Amino acid sequence: MSGVECSNDGVFRHRITVRFGACDPVGIVYFPRYFDWYHQAMEAWFDEALGHPYATLLQELGLPAVHTEADYKLPVAFGEKVDVELRLGKLGRTSLRLDYRVVGLTGTLHATGSTTCVLIGTRPGTPEHLRPVPVPDWLRTSLERFGVTG
Repeated sequence: MSGVECSNDGVFRHRITVRFGACDPVGIVYFPRYFDWYHQAMEAWFDEALGHPYATLLQELGLPAVHTEADYKLPVAFGEKVDVELRLGKLGRTSLRLDYRVVGLTGTLHATGSTTCVLIGTRPGTPEHLRPVPVPDWLRTSLERFGVTG
C-alpha cells in the first residue's frame, strides 16, 4: 500500500506511521493526535479518492467540524503503523458525517470516531462567506459514490 487506498466497499484507508512527537511521555499516542489523523485521512480522501484536491476545494468551500468524537479501544505506540479507515456516514443538504476506525496492520481496532462538517462558502465579499451552503452537485456526485445518500 502506498499510504492511501480506496476499496470497492466505500472505505478509504490512509496509512499513518506513529512518530515520536505524536506520543506522550510513556510512548503511546496522545489522544488529540487521533483527531489530527482523522483530518489527514479526510484531506487524502479528497485528493486521492474523490479527485477534488482539498487545497483547491478550500478556495470556494470550507468544511469546518461542528462535532467530533472518538472512542479509544487500545493504545497505539511509537513506531507502529496504523490505517485510518474513513467512511461517509451521512450526507445531508449542507453537511456530511465522516466515520473513522484506526486499525493496526494485523486488524486490531485501536479507536473509532466521527466528525460532522458543514460546508461553508470561503470567498470573502459573497453572501455565502462563512455561511452554510448546499453540497454542490459536482461534489455530491463524488461523495455518493461512497454509498451514502440522503
